Amino acid sequence: MSPGQRQEFLKILSLSKERVSAFFGSIEASSKVFACSTEECFVSHGGVTAKGKAYGDSMLLLSPRGLDAVIASHELTHIELHGRVGAFRSWRAMPSWFDEGLAVLVSEDPRYTEDAWLKATDNGCNAPKLENIGEMLGKGDWLLSYGTARREVGAWYLHAGRAGLERLIAEVKNGGDFNSAFNSIASIEGASKSLRSSGTAQKRAVP
Repeated sequence: MSPGQRQEFLKILSLSKERVSAFFGSIEASSKVFACSTEECFVSHGGVTAKGKAYGDSMLLLSPRGLDAVIASHELTHIELHGRVGAFRSWRAMPSWFDEGLAVLVSEDPRYTEDAWLKATDNGCNAPKLENIGEMLGKGDWLLSYGTARREVGAWYLHAGRAGLERLIAEVKNGGDFNSAFNSIASIEGASKSLRSSGTAQKRAVP
């Protein structure tokens, strides 16, 4: 890259890290970032067709097509999640649909809107099962795979929030079952929010 290109990418990387940090509360993972200005560079480092690729919790590789805040923050989210759970534990216990859905959510990818998902799935009628998304990634309509994953994780996070995400990470990291934790946390955090909201309303109503 030219000096100007490097400076521009460093700004993009800084913005991407800010986006991930704002979502998680901080950035704990530390990784090397390889940003390629040519496809030859990308392929020689292991890239294929994707715009970017995260290697566990240690390395991020970006193609010249992925030198923007959306793609960089998407891959940085993978690295942050894997770093918090543990790279090996994350690979064994964290389903692909959650990993990818969270990355799409954090990156604020404009391609995966509700309207686009509804159109791609015939109002949800053709949405794939979550357990099948892993084998679909990169092979078919991205709105069916990444879009469905983002919708599921987004709906869960709406109730679970950061506290629920932190609890999910802790439980999986400590050997807990992902599905059990995922299914219970949203309802618990949602109930807690309702109680806090109700308590605040009652306090405001007291003269």
